[in-house]
Amino acid sequence: MNPLLVSVLLVVGISLFALTMRGRLGAMLALKPEPGNRTDRLSERLAALLQFGLGQKRMVDREEFVPGLMHVFIFGAFLTLQLRTLMLFTMAFSERAQVLLMNLNDAFWVEHGALKTAYEVYLLAKDLAAFGAVVGVAYFFFLRLVVKPARLTQSWEALLILGFIGGLMVTEFVFGASHFRSQGQGFYAFEPITSAVATALSPLPDGAVHTLGLIGFWLHLVIVLTFLNFLPHGKHFHVIVGLLNVFMKKLPATPGSTVSSSAKLSTPNLEKEEFGAKAFTDLSWKQALDVNTCTECGRCQTHCPTYITGKPLTHKQVNQSIKHYLWDNEALLMSAKKAEDGRVLGKDKAGKEAEVAALVPGVLSADTVWACTTCGWCETACPVFIENVPRLIDMRRYKVQAEADFPAELQRVFEGMERQSNPWGLGQDKRDEWEGDLPLPKWGDGGTYEYLFFVGCAGSYDERMKKVSRAVAKILTEAKVSFCTLGKEETCTGDSARRAGNEFLFQTMAKSNVETWNGKGIKAVITQCPHCFNAIKNEYPEFGGNYQVISHTELINRLLQEKRIKLSTVMKERVTYHDPCYLGRHNGVFDPPREVLKAIPGLEVVEMQRSKRESFCCGAGGARMWMEEHLGTRINHNRVNEAALTLAHAKDASLPFPDAADKKKPGQVGDYKDKAEGTVAVACPFCHTMIKDGIADTNREETMKVKDVAELVADAMEIAPKPA
Repeated sequence: MNPLLVSVLLVVGISLFALTMRGRLGAMLALKPEPGNRTDRLSERLAALLQFGLGQKRMVDREEFVPGLMHVFIFGAFLTLQLRTLMLFTMAFSERAQVLLMNLNDAFWVEHGALKTAYEVYLLAKDLAAFGAVVGVAYFFFLRLVVKPARLTQSWEALLILGFIGGLMVTEFVFGASHFRSQGQGFYAFEPITSAVATALSPLPDGAVHTLGLIGFWLHLVIVLTFLNFLPHGKHFHVIVGLLNVFMKKLPATPGSTVSSSAKLSTPNLEKEEFGAKAFTDLSWKQALDVNTCTECGRCQTHCPTYITGKPLTHKQVNQSIKHYLWDNEALLMSAKKAEDGRVLGKDKAGKEAEVAALVPGVLSADTVWACTTCGWCETACPVFIENVPRLIDMRRYKVQAEADFPAELQRVFEGMERQSNPWGLGQDKRDEWEGDLPLPKWGDGGTYEYLFFVGCAGSYDERMKKVSRAVAKILTEAKVSFCTLGKEETCTGDSARRAGNEFLFQTMAKSNVETWNGKGIKAVITQCPHCFNAIKNEYPEFGGNYQVISHTELINRLLQEKRIKLSTVMKERVTYHDPCYLGRHNGVFDPPREVLKAIPGLEVVEMQRSKRESFCCGAGGARMWMEEHLGTRINHNRVNEAALTLAHAKDASLPFPDAADKKKPGQVGDYKDKAEGTVAVACPFCHTMIKDGIADTNREETMKVKDVAELVADAMEIAPKPA
């Protein structure tokens, strides 16, 4: 073809790409080391890479199946055509290579039949993959130009990239078709699409087809090199780093575990003054890799409570803000050093001394950082496993521990936990008053018990939650479960402190609890609060607390299956179940609560549209339980509206039900107020409070109520007669 021309193209294209990547990689590697090992457990990482990276499993979830499938088509073609592109570059250097690769009647192929068969299979895969990519490109053009879904950021870049991808496929077909014409070849079964293009070009004269083939050939190579150099300058940088990020994703402590990536937060060494992230250089290289991997697909927004209710936080935008600072200040970050006055200084791209920005408020606003409920949807939805929540918690940690700058409502919470071991600050001597006249044994009173029933702060102090605690105790007693409580010795797990950034307080409480429990020989713990469940199960092992932890709904389900309790009271009631984020999404406990509800005689269980993995947060996680919502609409109102519409529709199917795609408006306050009759079942004290308040705020108290799963079971339970 033209070895000189292709050599020039390669040298210029690859040199420019290398120059850009030097800055991108240099800025990332200039940040602090990532705690933990991101290359261990190689077999699990390779399995994840195959399943989620190359296999694109998260792209084809049920609610995003069609766009996900179209992306799979394009990604498949991208992988398949890389070999073809190498072939085209080789053809540009060698006439013999062109003859060999484009003429399967060549003597080489005749002599090597097995290789010919393999090559033909590849050509078929290449042809079909390229056609699939054309379909995908057409779909995404339609999606962006006609449908325009809110979660997609409209940009010329996306359209240009689609044009590049489509151009690569079309030029491949045109070049192949021109070769068919020059060889006088008809339909070829192993390149059916290329054959069809050749047929479409048949009315043109031979010279015109040959010219189109040459244009297609060189245009293909130019697009490849242009595409390569464009990738590091936009959101499609994920094409280069995405697979690496999937490979280095956070692995659960136990292989095969359903625990989410942010259920277990990192444990900084406070003795070494690791107080969180202040300056941009306090981020790690992996956190920089995360933002570079962001595809801007918007999947993190579809069920994000802050985005949907108008808070100043979308994780997509957070990623973009951090990424653009990273790109705009590569020279500064690569030369940055900490000065004696604590500032981080370096040389900017103009060679002038400059200070590295603080993350808050330099790159992100305080409102953005404090808005997150840590519900985990963003990380569950992200196809490339970006870890958003830990990064925000690191920023909170610095604001709380180093600057004492946090929402005013948290001051009382921190003081209450420090002085009375509960967020309300109520007397520790009142910790066991919820028991009333229940004759519950205490650990350390002389008996031997299988389980510690960890009641939690809400179950001990909140008047409404005390009823739930008594219901759980009633069920355990009836089933003859060997359990006891700590009574007045019980103290808070510290979960809210950690999620609010007060890492010192959390570690103090965690270490104290572990020391006490290990000293008493506690091996297994029952919880009724998912936040306690998560902290004890996933975070206490870091401090030497290794316990078998089971949520109350899981245990109740087991007791029902073992027929240790009987449910005899028929409850003619309609119920919809609300999944707690820290039980469901973070720890994979979806089915046990539902199985319990379905076992209650007469209970009609109906599902909300946003349920299980896609469940919508109540608004209380991430220590938001203790903070007021000053911006946007209330998260619990949104969820209660959805519950009301679900119950109303179950009663009268003729009522209009919101489309599943319309997630921002599942109902307005007051919709179907008189027809939304039933109960919202919960399995978390925080959710209980938020749903109850939402029902009251929307004036639905006469027709709707909220009950814990344990309360419903206790109401339906057959109590064995006491011996005479």
